[in-house]
Amino acid sequence: MLEWNCVPRSQGPGKFAQFLVAFCLLSTSSAFILSPESSFISALWSHKEESTLENSSMQAKIDDNTNNNGIQDYEDARTQRHLRFSSVGRLYEKNQESSEDSGDDVDVTVENHLAIVDRLNQATVAVIGLGGVGSWAAEALCRSGIGNLILIDLDDICISNTNRQLHAMTSTVGRLKIEEMKRRLLDINPQCNITNILDFVSEDNVNDVLESLRPELTVCLDAIDGQYEKTALIAACAEGGIPIVTCGGAAGRSDPTKIVCDDITRSIEDRLLFWCRKNLRQKFGFAKGVDPKKKIKPKRWGISTVFSTEVLRPISQASNGSPSSSLRTCDGPMGTACFVTGTYGFVAASRVVEMIANDDITIPNLKRMKYN
Repeated sequence: MLEWNCVPRSQGPGKFAQFLVAFCLLSTSSAFILSPESSFISALWSHKEESTLENSSMQAKIDDNTNNNGIQDYEDARTQRHLRFSSVGRLYEKNQESSEDSGDDVDVTVENHLAIVDRLNQATVAVIGLGGVGSWAAEALCRSGIGNLILIDLDDICISNTNRQLHAMTSTVGRLKIEEMKRRLLDINPQCNITNILDFVSEDNVNDVLESLRPELTVCLDAIDGQYEKTALIAACAEGGIPIVTCGGAAGRSDPTKIVCDDITRSIEDRLLFWCRKNLRQKFGFAKGVDPKKKIKPKRWGISTVFSTEVLRPISQASNGSPSSSLRTCDGPMGTACFVTGTYGFVAASRVVEMIANDDITIPNLKRMKYN
């Protein structure tokens, strides 16, 4: 005989709990009386109420701590910033020794690395082009404590980006690159101020784009893969006195150990940079290089450039010659790999961070670029 005393939900256990206990008891006994007042059911219900109260109390404490000590508070935000990026600051802190006359044994560099962290946080870096080079560079800058990032790109992610672009995953195919990068970077550092500009930089809009970024812009990182757009950007930065770190072509290369950073006048084995220099001289009046027969290097232009000294393998005649515009297809004929494009991005980011951390930012030298 089974007797069940029904009670409102607010006064007793739920139907599922009652059914579960009844089923267990039925398996061992053919006749029993079960009521909500039984000790076992009461214990179940009491435990549920205690757990609910405990969870509510815990959530209240979390909410209280969030309100009182959230990252909105300046001092707490600064503390979190130092916890995240103090190691970056230590890389660039200048070794200072205490004066022998002071007799003070306190390490005077103890706050120096934190000042560097704060300087990186105050900087604004624009990353133009978020492909195989720019995506890695953007993340490296974020993980180095750059506080303000401007991401400029109009492209979406396609499946053939998987081999070389940081944001290309099965779940992100078809999405905009800048949106995926912003989501990823904010997960790395929620305090980073990220501005997305959904556009391609071109010869027609480059001056307007750069003007909209001033005066906050500290350094521009150029990861454009089209010669005309890259040329226009370099020329506009030079004319406006905007520091720029530009990247050569990564396609067709397989040895990341050959990647270096030097002035654009020193770049070799790079067709993209070759055409850019030629266009800068022909269209913007930049000075010609020194005759190679004289074995005299041209004067530096003050434009840091990432390039590879690796000798490119021959490519088909159909693919040879100067590129006509930015690559709008997802893949090119020369082949690419993430360990090369990523290294390009890391080297470019390291140059940007180095300039800001050391407070020694290289500005393009227009006098050396132009004809006298």
